[in-house]
Amino acid sequence: MAHLQNHFGKVRNNRGVSAIIVAICITMLIGFVALAVDVGYLYATRNELQNVADAAALAGAGYLGSEYADLTYAEQQTYVCDRSKLVEVVQKVAQKNTAANKSIAIKDELIEGELTSDITIGKWDGINLIETLSSPNAVRVIARRDDEINGPIPSIFAWVFNLIGSDEEDFSLLSVRAFATAALTGPAKVDPGELNTPFALSADLFLNNKCGQTVEFYPTKDSCAGWHTFFWGSNVGNLHNIILGIVQGHSYERDGTSVNGYPLTSGGLWLDQNFGTSVSPLATPEASINQELEMDGGTNSNLFTGQYLVDYDGNNGTVEGSGQPAAFQAMFDYFKYRDDDGNDDHWTAIVPVYLEKDGDPDSCENPNQTRVIAGFATITITQANPPPSSSLTVIIDCNQSFVEGRGGGGNYGNLKGTIPNLVQ
Repeated sequence: MAHLQNHFGKVRNNRGVSAIIVAICITMLIGFVALAVDVGYLYATRNELQNVADAAALAGAGYLGSEYADLTYAEQQTYVCDRSKLVEVVQKVAQKNTAANKSIAIKDELIEGELTSDITIGKWDGINLIETLSSPNAVRVIARRDDEINGPIPSIFAWVFNLIGSDEEDFSLLSVRAFATAALTGPAKVDPGELNTPFALSADLFLNNKCGQTVEFYPTKDSCAGWHTFFWGSNVGNLHNIILGIVQGHSYERDGTSVNGYPLTSGGLWLDQNFGTSVSPLATPEASINQELEMDGGTNSNLFTGQYLVDYDGNNGTVEGSGQPAAFQAMFDYFKYRDDDGNDDHWTAIVPVYLEKDGDPDSCENPNQTRVIAGFATITITQANPPPSSSLTVIIDCNQSFVEGRGGGGNYGNLKGTIPNLVQ
């Protein structure tokens, strides 16, 4: 019995157990520390790679913006990006930055005759980047450290897991990447004096690619468009005077510009010479996205009633009709010679693009309520029909048009700025 008790006593002896527990805990703690240090290092490197991708994508899109800034509208439509030049810009910017103490190159190489690249050039539609070199507006860049380029980053402690892991995984080298997309988006605003047309278009026209469509304004119920009074209140009955006031207040001083040998005058003198009319001059205010427009879906036939020009020689024209000038016809006849688009038969103008009711862009209702400006578009007005017609022939051009030194707006409309911003 004494012998058995002696053996049971040895079994109950727990001397040294603490050392075993401590050893196990230390091993686990070392593992957690290794994991925390290397994960932190991985995230820090990824943040550095994100900075590289952001800077490189912005540089690439900025290159596109500088190209468009030097082109006419017609040249912008046929522009084909020189990929090699854009890639050179992207690589220079990327290599000025480091991730985990290594200068970063962007993968772009021919492998067995096929291009393998982390630089994508194309058109950004607000959701996707559609790859193309024809009139592109966006660039996507992937910056990475892995086996394919720049090399993976060496772990600090995670290599310890190689001692207990399988042969298929190597914890001593870690891979990480980041990507960014930069695009030339619409302008966030248009300057005073640039928004002269008293109507706006629905985003639906651009989302559903209704290019070349004729917009009818008598009535506007089914035209995906509507009249507005700029920002002078919602009384559309005043629109006649507002339109004439905009013409009256417009200044045109470009030297050497004439029609049939007659120099072009500014709005006030033009109205007086043609119609013997003088009204209070107005200058259209600055317009910005997210600003509210007071819309009206009515016919506004009074804008097309009155005197109108049937022959025009630069300053003076033959006038028919009676009463006050037909406001929109007068605006069309005045601005088509002063929009500097190289064509005196039509008026190239900027209009706001609004979101439909409840912010739904994919619908088309009679815009008789307040609408939010979501972007801006360039349109071509080819004819303001003389009275008694109350319709306009407006070509909705879904091709991109770029204006220098702007950006930061949305993707609704065809008007783009040349200053890029990150969209993804």
